[in-house]
Amino acid sequence: MKQFRSYIYQSSADFTRAMLWEAKYIFRDKAVFFSFVIVAIAVSFIYTYLYSEETLQELPIGVVDEDNTAQSRQLLRMIDATSQTAIYSSYLNLTEAEKAFQQEKIRGIVAIPNGFARDLQRGEQPTISVYADASYMLYYKQILTAVKVSATYLNAGVEVKRTSAQGKLPTQARDEAMPVSAQVVSLYNPSLGYATFLIPIVLVIIFQTTILTAVGMLGGTMREGNKLKKIYPNSDSFWGALPIVMGKATTYLAFSMVILLIILGIIMPLFGIPVRSTILSTMVFMIPFILSIVFMGLCLLNFLHRREDAIMLIMYTSLPAVMLTGFSWPTVAMPEWLSVFSYIVPTTLGSKGFISITQMGAHITTIMPYWLGMWALCLVYLVLATLTLRRVLNK
Repeated sequence: MKQFRSYIYQSSADFTRAMLWEAKYIFRDKAVFFSFVIVAIAVSFIYTYLYSEETLQELPIGVVDEDNTAQSRQLLRMIDATSQTAIYSSYLNLTEAEKAFQQEKIRGIVAIPNGFARDLQRGEQPTISVYADASYMLYYKQILTAVKVSATYLNAGVEVKRTSAQGKLPTQARDEAMPVSAQVVSLYNPSLGYATFLIPIVLVIIFQTTILTAVGMLGGTMREGNKLKKIYPNSDSFWGALPIVMGKATTYLAFSMVILLIILGIIMPLFGIPVRSTILSTMVFMIPFILSIVFMGLCLLNFLHRREDAIMLIMYTSLPAVMLTGFSWPTVAMPEWLSVFSYIVPTTLGSKGFISITQMGAHITTIMPYWLGMWALCLVYLVLATLTLRRVLNK
């Protein structure tokens, strides 16, 4: 019993010492404080500000109207009236329009062939050509959407006039022109905004990157001067290293909670990014995510002998971490082994849960599998981090 009390006393002292020392070094080391606290807040603000427009609007396009009839001009007016595009200039031929496109004066070209109105009046289906840069998907999507919507409404209008001329009521003509009416409901992102889609994922990646950088830089600094052994001389066993790991993690968790509060309470509302759940429930959900990142960072101490090593390691692992979240390509479309492997990275479960709770308004009980999965990952990395620290202390 006496030994147990002695262990509890020593563990409490080591936990408190680790927590205070880590906070002290974060504040003292300007590079760590900047890369952890300032960068997390500043980059979150800058990214959210850059994408705050949500959608690309009034993209300049060029038109080549070889038909030059009332119907072709009506179609062009409809395209120009959409929020996605604006007619920059008309060109006599496709060669002139291509030249303007190459000079990036316009982002796309709409070409209406000769005989467009004649084919419409005959009930035939004329073809208009749309040239857009498919290597830039946002430009391509906006221009193609504007032309498709305008052409659909023009076709419907022509069909309504034709059937009305046959003596049918306008409602009958409309129903014949559009026998199927589709109602599209855009869930969770009604404006189809790019910021609402992108920013939540970016914020999760920012957390992982900045925390790993801070843990790695401080860990590398400690190993350079063999400071860990000097600060914790009697903690070279598993149970001796455990309170040190927990103390360090508590410090990073406290800093991260403050950063998260600023992001959820100030930055996201400031730029109109929805937070459809309470800040408290979101912060509760993120606790195992942040802890698992810290523990994973402490595991990497095996490979970090200098503070510069952390920067190199994070630089080479950040992009794969983004890809494994399923943000750029769905995980279900990845090779099965890679999809399974992705779950050892905290951002995979963290991003899914963060999006569910902030963008879909899910209650934490609804996304309990993600939450429990992160706690399991947290426990695994806690054991590995403790073993790693014990190994470092024994050297």
